[in-house]
Amino acid sequence: MTASVPEIVFLSGSLGELSRTNRLAQWCADQCAPRARTTVFPGAELELPFYRPGSPPPGPRPARYLAALERADGVVLVSPVYHGTLSGLLKNALDYVNELAGAPQPYLDGRALGCVSIGLGEQGASSTLQTLRTVGHALRSWPTPMGVALSQGRADLTDDGSPVDQQAHTQLTVMLGQVMTMARLNARRRAARAERTVPAAQPAGVTPAAVRAGGVR
Repeated sequence: MTASVPEIVFLSGSLGELSRTNRLAQWCADQCAPRARTTVFPGAELELPFYRPGSPPPGPRPARYLAALERADGVVLVSPVYHGTLSGLLKNALDYVNELAGAPQPYLDGRALGCVSIGLGEQGASSTLQTLRTVGHALRSWPTPMGVALSQGRADLTDDGSPVDQQAHTQLTVMLGQVMTMARLNARRRAARAERTVPAAQPAGVTPAAVRAGGVR
């Protein structure tokens, strides 16, 4: 079996084009890009209609989003802290994962999940991080041992989204490394499933009709 490159999806929960949340999500993707295929959904791309169970997702944007998650071997969530919890934008996007109930890997089953919260206060950042992990468990993903809650000075970023605080930088690097390790495992499992579903090649001159008729000895 050939080595498979893992696919990792990054979701930002902020609609602010230059928000810390969007910039940090892109920075995290850049750290993984040399070793993975990465897809970033900034907040503007997650501005979906309210999720309505039983109704087909409207338009191409939800379809593209769900297709990316279905292919994903790992997912990273980056959310601002709004009143002690994740943004409604990100929660609504995660509700759409219910549409993957019938996929070969339903919901986010077996995927590594990295969680990052960004807020002004420590209490809100901590509670938001815990909520992200709880939602991840409900979607059957595997939250990484390291989760990152950034607040006050630890939430400061450079223009390119890189954390200024060294401890924050280290924690994010550890978390992304854990996502990469687990994503590689899922990529190998996904490749093995694909190989098992490919029909074995027939010998030259042998047709499926001949096989069904018992004409091949």
